[in-house]
Amino acid sequence: AKCNFDQETKPHRLNLDVGDAVIILKETTHWYYGYRQKAKETRGIFPKSYIHLCEYNIVNGEFCIQRTDIVEEITKVLLEWGSIAKDYFLVSAKVRFQNKPILNEMPLLQSTNPSFPKIRRKMNELNNNRAALISGNLPLDEVRKVKLQATNQIDTGNKLLGLDMVVRDESGDILDTNAICTTELYEQHVHAIQRIDKANRLSTERGTTRTLNKFSHNILLHVNAFVCKFQEDSDLLFTLFDGETHKPISENYVVKWSRTGIARDIEQIDNNRVLFTDLSKSDLGIAKMYLVCYAIRIGAMEFKESTDGKRTSMSIANSMLNASSRKASQLSVSSSGSSGSTGEYIIRRPFGVACKDLTPIISKAEDFRGNLDLPFIMCDKDTLDGTLRKLISNKDIGKIDSKMAVTIEVLRGDIKQIKEDFPRLVHTNVPVARKMGFPEVILPGDVRNDLYLTICSGEFARIAKTSEKNVEVSVCVANEQGYLIPGVLSIGAGHPPIDEYKSVVYYHDDKPKWQETFKIHVPIEDFKQCHLRFVLKHRSSNEQKDRTEKPFGLAYVRLMQSNGTTIPQGQHILAVYKIDHKKYDKTVANSYMELPATVAELQGTKPSTSGLSLLPKDQLSIGVNLCSTKLTQSVSLLGLLNWSAHKETLEQSLTALSTVPGEEVVKFLQDILDALFNILVENDQPEKYDQLVFMSIIHLIETVSDLKYQHFLTVLDVYINESFSFTLAYTKLMDVLQKNISDAITPKEKSVDGNTHEESAEVRRLYKTTRYLHYVMKFVIRSRVLYAEMNCNTDYVDFASRLQELLRMFIDMIGCPSNLLKSEGALLKNLHIIATDLMQVFDQVRLSVSIVEILEKFPPRRLTQSKMGCIKDFVDTKLFTLPKCRAILLPVFCKHIRDHLESKEEGDSKTDIWQQEKNLSKAAKVLGQKKSQLHTCDTTANKKIAECINIMNNILKLLFRSDVGSTHNDVRDIMIILLRTVMKAARVLDRDTGLVGRFFAIMLGILQRMDAQHYEYLVKDLHQRDELKDFVIEILLVFEELVSPHLKEVFPRDWMDMIMHQNTVILGALKNLSVVITDYFLCPFERQIWSNFFQCSIAFLVQSPLQLNDFNDNKRQIVFARYRDIRKDTATEIRKMWFQLGQHKPKFIPQLVEPILEMSMIPEKELRQETIPIFFDMMQCEYYSSRLEQESYGDTKFNNAHHKGNFNDFKTAMIEKLDILIGAGKGDAEYKQLFETIMMQRCAAHNTLNVDGTAFVEMVTRLMEKLLEYRFIIQDESKENRMACTFSLLQFYSEVDLKEMYIRYVYKLCALHMEFENYTEAAFTLKLHTELLRWTDTALSLQLRSFRHPNCLTHRQLKEALYFEIMEYFDKGKQWECAIDMCRVLARQYEEETYDYLKLAELLKMMAMFFEKIIKELRHNSEYFRVCFYGRGFPRLLQNRVYIFRGKEYERHSDFCARMLVQHPQAELMQTLEAPGEDITNSDGQYIQVNKVEPIMDQSYNKFNDKIINNEIVKYFAANNVQKFQFSRPFRDSSGGGGNMDDVRNLWLERTELLTRFTLPGILRWFPVIETNTFKISPLERAVEIMKDTNRDIRQLVILHRSDDKLHINPLSMKLSGIVDPAVMGGFAKYEEAFLTDEYLEQNPDDKDLVEELKELIANQIPLLDIAIGIHRQRAPESLRAMQEHLEDCFSEMQQHVELRYGCRACDLKSVRDTVVMRRTNSILPTLFDGSNINRHSETSMGSSDSGLSKSTFLPRPQTSSIKTTLASFSFNTRPSLGHSPSTKSSKTKDKTPAKRRSMKKVSDRDALSLPSSQWYTPPLSTITSTPEKEINTSIASLGSVSNSSLSGPKTPDPHVLTEELTPKRPLRSEKEKERRLSRPASIATPTASIKNFPDTRSLSESSNRNSVETTDSTSEEDIQPPPLPAKARDSTDFSSLSQNMDWAPNGYAMLSTLNSTSSMSTTSTLTKTSITNTTYEYLEATNFTLVDGSKPRPPTPPPKPSRHSKHIP
Repeated sequence: AKCNFDQETKPHRLNLDVGDAVIILKETTHWYYGYRQKAKETRGIFPKSYIHLCEYNIVNGEFCIQRTDIVEEITKVLLEWGSIAKDYFLVSAKVRFQNKPILNEMPLLQSTNPSFPKIRRKMNELNNNRAALISGNLPLDEVRKVKLQATNQIDTGNKLLGLDMVVRDESGDILDTNAICTTELYEQHVHAIQRIDKANRLSTERGTTRTLNKFSHNILLHVNAFVCKFQEDSDLLFTLFDGETHKPISENYVVKWSRTGIARDIEQIDNNRVLFTDLSKSDLGIAKMYLVCYAIRIGAMEFKESTDGKRTSMSIANSMLNASSRKASQLSVSSSGSSGSTGEYIIRRPFGVACKDLTPIISKAEDFRGNLDLPFIMCDKDTLDGTLRKLISNKDIGKIDSKMAVTIEVLRGDIKQIKEDFPRLVHTNVPVARKMGFPEVILPGDVRNDLYLTICSGEFARIAKTSEKNVEVSVCVANEQGYLIPGVLSIGAGHPPIDEYKSVVYYHDDKPKWQETFKIHVPIEDFKQCHLRFVLKHRSSNEQKDRTEKPFGLAYVRLMQSNGTTIPQGQHILAVYKIDHKKYDKTVANSYMELPATVAELQGTKPSTSGLSLLPKDQLSIGVNLCSTKLTQSVSLLGLLNWSAHKETLEQSLTALSTVPGEEVVKFLQDILDALFNILVENDQPEKYDQLVFMSIIHLIETVSDLKYQHFLTVLDVYINESFSFTLAYTKLMDVLQKNISDAITPKEKSVDGNTHEESAEVRRLYKTTRYLHYVMKFVIRSRVLYAEMNCNTDYVDFASRLQELLRMFIDMIGCPSNLLKSEGALLKNLHIIATDLMQVFDQVRLSVSIVEILEKFPPRRLTQSKMGCIKDFVDTKLFTLPKCRAILLPVFCKHIRDHLESKEEGDSKTDIWQQEKNLSKAAKVLGQKKSQLHTCDTTANKKIAECINIMNNILKLLFRSDVGSTHNDVRDIMIILLRTVMKAARVLDRDTGLVGRFFAIMLGILQRMDAQHYEYLVKDLHQRDELKDFVIEILLVFEELVSPHLKEVFPRDWMDMIMHQNTVILGALKNLSVVITDYFLCPFERQIWSNFFQCSIAFLVQSPLQLNDFNDNKRQIVFARYRDIRKDTATEIRKMWFQLGQHKPKFIPQLVEPILEMSMIPEKELRQETIPIFFDMMQCEYYSSRLEQESYGDTKFNNAHHKGNFNDFKTAMIEKLDILIGAGKGDAEYKQLFETIMMQRCAAHNTLNVDGTAFVEMVTRLMEKLLEYRFIIQDESKENRMACTFSLLQFYSEVDLKEMYIRYVYKLCALHMEFENYTEAAFTLKLHTELLRWTDTALSLQLRSFRHPNCLTHRQLKEALYFEIMEYFDKGKQWECAIDMCRVLARQYEEETYDYLKLAELLKMMAMFFEKIIKELRHNSEYFRVCFYGRGFPRLLQNRVYIFRGKEYERHSDFCARMLVQHPQAELMQTLEAPGEDITNSDGQYIQVNKVEPIMDQSYNKFNDKIINNEIVKYFAANNVQKFQFSRPFRDSSGGGGNMDDVRNLWLERTELLTRFTLPGILRWFPVIETNTFKISPLERAVEIMKDTNRDIRQLVILHRSDDKLHINPLSMKLSGIVDPAVMGGFAKYEEAFLTDEYLEQNPDDKDLVEELKELIANQIPLLDIAIGIHRQRAPESLRAMQEHLEDCFSEMQQHVELRYGCRACDLKSVRDTVVMRRTNSILPTLFDGSNINRHSETSMGSSDSGLSKSTFLPRPQTSSIKTTLASFSFNTRPSLGHSPSTKSSKTKDKTPAKRRSMKKVSDRDALSLPSSQWYTPPLSTITSTPEKEINTSIASLGSVSNSSLSGPKTPDPHVLTEELTPKRPLRSEKEKERRLSRPASIATPTASIKNFPDTRSLSESSNRNSVETTDSTSEEDIQPPPLPAKARDSTDFSSLSQNMDWAPNGYAMLSTLNSTSSMSTTSTLTKTSITNTTYEYLEATNFTLVDGSKPRPPTPPPKPSRHSKHIP
């Protein structure tokens, strides 16, 4: 698709995105019909204009667009990278979002994975490359370039992302890995790494893309601008200059600058470039190299100032040249360098010099990329050379205001390479300025004949003139006749050749110093006849006069000397002759040739000729520098070349050849060789000359072999093959060669002292001969070939015998005892070349035999390195490619390699190589470094190894070729000789070295070429030597180590091709080895070999590179295409070998269970089906195996009595290994099902195993299910789920009695608890381990060991250590009672068993500390919650199940709910306690129902009931070690007899008791509910409960105050006020009215006992109150005196009333008043009341109980807060959520028009509607804030009247404290009465009063709405008719909604609480019925502390506003 097509709204359209590939099925005129390739199921039509048609191929039945390979690769790479880049971005973005909000994209990108920007950039570049390649618009060279760029990007990107490396050839194509051998594949991987590293470097730093010629350096100069004042044209001569010697280095480059400021030559406009070439490394290393520019003005003698000021090329360069200016530009200087055709008056005058130091630029060219400024100074009256010296020395320069702008690039490589690499910079017309001398390397084709002439200086005497001359020197080249040769002079590059050179003219200077250099290029054929002519002329400053001036002098010099050599290098002083124009005959142009040319030739004479006479005082100095490859300045060389004419000096010439410079020798190489061979063949004195000629030839070869002239070796080769023509030379050469060898090996006389002379001339001569022997033999062989061609090879036998004799002499030379080591080494170095050449003229087999003899002749300790080098070279020869020769050479080569690797030579011990490696490892450990860091310099061992590796690599590569004949026998030789040595090396070498991979590659290369026949050869060979067993074990170990994930990998993980190739080779080897093992080691049976085979093959199978399912799609396809899935083949092989074992199978059970189990878990169905049946076979084998050790499996088949009859070993191993493997991520649900199916089928079909086997399979299936669940959940964020799964497995292992696994999971669970600081649970978990241990000194079995206490070796030691650890955890978890139980057990051991009294003493101290902590330390009992998980969305262990959770310390209901929702973020919190229907339980969602429950104390603790005990002791047992829990829901039933539904007689409770599976706390913080029991509590029973609880509370308060004189009085004051003066709550009077009437007994005769009990409780309360009020009287401060009086008055009335009705009772506390003394200190005060009861401190109102929502929770407060300060600041900030009702806003209106009471039914219904979304029965919390003392009353009043209907109302602003009476109808109290009431402390009658450490106050919930969520036993007794009360002002809707419940802790012992000013309060207070707890409700008015007139009716309660978030609608 070319663009997006989106028409979803229309029918039958197919949506397309740009780039979608579509398959076309049909077409019409304008539409196609088809489908997208990625979504075949959707078909439709789309416009033709949106589609671009492509060629396609069908691959595997799929349509694929036909693209080039590189485009396909880029496409796949972009898809693969895209998903990874997306992950990089999203993961990083997620981290970024979590850490900091993202405001824009930039910060996000900064926070992403650092590789993301790089990979995105590479993807963009690849996309561009792909577009360019697809476009088809690129020429071939560009396609190649783009392709290489793309492959570089792909390779570097894969490296960055950690993807597999791609192996490519040089052109970037992916290599066919199957077409190359293993060793070559390894090398290609190494090259790929280097290529990627290079590409990475190039991406960050600039560099060339290919290997550079290290000898050639170039400088590219670009002249950009020249800023200066000038009026006339100029020549700018640029040159490189040596500042040290003050000489130019290179030729000049000429820029012809015009007066207009631009180049005069139109070709040079904006193209002023030159390339300075041939610079060597030494040239660039010159201390000071300068770029110098000489500016020469071309014009008149005098310089005229410019009227235009400065002109620059920048300002004028772009102006157009008109025709005339263009013409003038071209004709300004003619080819002669003087006046042009226009006859202009032109003089070359010095203008100025510019220079720049290039040294820093050359060393760091990248820092000088832009324009460089060359400072330019004018010459004034100085010479150009003098001005340059001044500029370089930087003296007397003055201000420089002129400069040149140039650009410089340093380029490396030869010119051809530079033009390819930098076509933009160096194009065809860029001139080249060569170095004035030879380059570092002279190339054969580089023909030069350049003479560089420097006009240095001159001295000219004045003759007739009074002033100095203005001398101009004109130079030209003339022939013998004196005629000028045109076009042979050059000023410099960039300027055409000229005929005549004119020097610069210096004004009035008789001794000018020019120092001007130019080039003379005369053809070689003309060079001998030519000379240079210098004409001297005075130039006048007057133009007219100048025209008449004639030359005044002449000088000349010949280019060739009389002896045939050229003019010598250096300076020459020429004689100057005066020209007498009157006498001078111009027709005889060469008349001066008769005169001496130089001053040296004059020898004091004054020669003259007609018209020419010597000027004795005048002279001209010139410098000559010849740079010629054809002309020589050597006399010796000329003598040799002309030897036939000078035979008398032949010996001298031959001897002098060694002194001729190398440049001269290589120039005339062919001529010299021709001369030498002519002398050799034609001389008459062979004894005299043959040796000399031979050594001269050797010298010549030596010269050419020098590094500087090595390129001339090709010239030598060309000469031998094409120009050499001496057919008889071979005999003489062989004679001299043999003579040299025999002379050297002949024993010499010894000196007087018995020692041989140092080194004889013969030995030195032999060394020189052998060093260049290969070229001598080339001459011999070429000569023989020519001779044979001429004579039809007639005397071949004679020649062959002579050659054999020569080879024999070589062998003798090696065997010679004299010291010829250097010669022998030289022979070995050249032997392969000699042998290759000898193949042309000698039998190849005989030659191979001779070579072997030579190698074998070497003594064992001599020249091993040279021998290995020789072998390496031989492997690459043509001789080695011939099978018949290879059969002779290869075994010898292999033996040498083996001996070399095993260090049997040169005196090394055999362990040398391996020992060095071990020593390195030790050194690395000592130094704390990696071993690889110690391999900085190659050890001798490593060099040896590397040599051997290279040879073996080359051999294997050669044997893989198809053009080398049969290689079967060669592979056999290598295998037998080298395979074991290579395997040993691969195993022993450290994997940090780079050599290990190469060894493994060689080993795999050998195995790759081995077939079944080779294995037979190998087995026979090893079997004969009794080494077969060792070999098989060794190779299996090597394979196992190669694929082991536990060792450092041999091949890096991203070498996918290498690793897959390795696996293919190993599989082939395993198949062959399985045959060997079966044939040789089954009978007799070798257990170790079979065991190794199974371990190796299974390790091979389960290695990660074979797990295709873990790969991405792209990699999976590649592996399938190239290597297929080899896992099935391996599994088949393993299965076959298992069943081959037969009777030996039991020997491998249970050892093989784990490996085969791991193999069977590979997610490949066919493989699983192949391997799972092995388990059934294992079961059978163990079942039928003999229980008698001596019997085998086979014997028991027929003796049933000996059968073992079980498979316990297999079963245990299976369970243990399943745990390990599934925990490691193996296996899945499909595996579980397949295992169950296959094994069940097998077991069911088996007669014996159908019962046990089936049970086993079921158990294993269950285990797998649990383990898979554990694996899934252990990564879960929910710690509960993780712990539950661990516990589930713990139970399973307990059931199957696997102690080791059981203990493992005990510690896993313990670690989980410790992670979350669940110390109590961690202790209980550790106790499980102790239960498996005994108090004995029996040694521990491995199963029972603990990794935490590895030093404990006996049961007693470990149990004791665990006990102390458990006690520590119990201490941290504040479970001191449990810790004491542990102490008791230990104490008994110390006291009665071990008698260790010291330990006992320490233990008892610890016990004492625990007892003290129980009393003194603050401890809060955790609350318990019932949690129901409904829906299938939960994990299976939670689905539709009920749990009891133990909350965290101080965790409130709302916090617990929030925590549950965090752990289950998908879950929804249910708002009612109704049991859900199937629509919820069977749904896929998650629903959680949470409510608080109260623990029921165990019956065994009823012993505390009648004792006076500290509450801290009792409260622990109320909330710990509990298994039963309860919660209640109120409902109203009018059958109770009350006419009003609010009557106490109608308030019932529905109570639910829950039984958990285990007691809490335990090893988990929660356990499932296993039993639920629901029943009803009648109103009378509830009244009895409440009265019991109230009496207990009073009793506990009395006990506490007696035991502690300093205890704060306020809690007692409030409790007494609530009971004695109940106000609106009515006290027990409402029970009297409701139940203690005859009418009630008549209606309910069965309740008689309860009624009597209620009466008794009321009567028993009086003496308790009497004691309490007495204590209050003693402790109350003055401020509470009024309150005390009021209490006594009220109590007096109450006592009178009760005693009158129910009689007088006594109290047991009176009798113990003086005997029971409980001491408490101030520090214990905070611990008096448990925080768990703080939630129950409010006496809850009747209204609040309707909704069941009034539970109080709190936050912990600092223990330092005193009750006094707390009460002083006690106020209740009643937020609307806590009880602000609508009546607050309209209090005045309501007071005026009191409404009727609404039914509580409606109120409760509305309450249910108004639940807030955050918590359905815990509304938001109010905060207790500090309130001024004067506001305490009103604050408490406002709180006390909070109705429950407003608890869940909508959120509105906080109410203000009321400051006026709200009910004006009621008469105001007197001031006195007000004062008395205000003096009383606040009575807590509100659910929001969170009183720290105060007796529990519970809400009373009496709603008949059973759907409301209620978890307490609180029941409002509003249905009981209270005494009539007057209406009064208050801030809430209904006083009946206030109930106060002083709910004591379980067991009936009260806990005092202090008020906490910093605590937060919840509106929910919880009441729970326990076995010993009764809760009593007293009712009192808490508003304004005024007495209430009971005759007034209550104002109505307005309905609450419904909450938006309430879910429940009744």
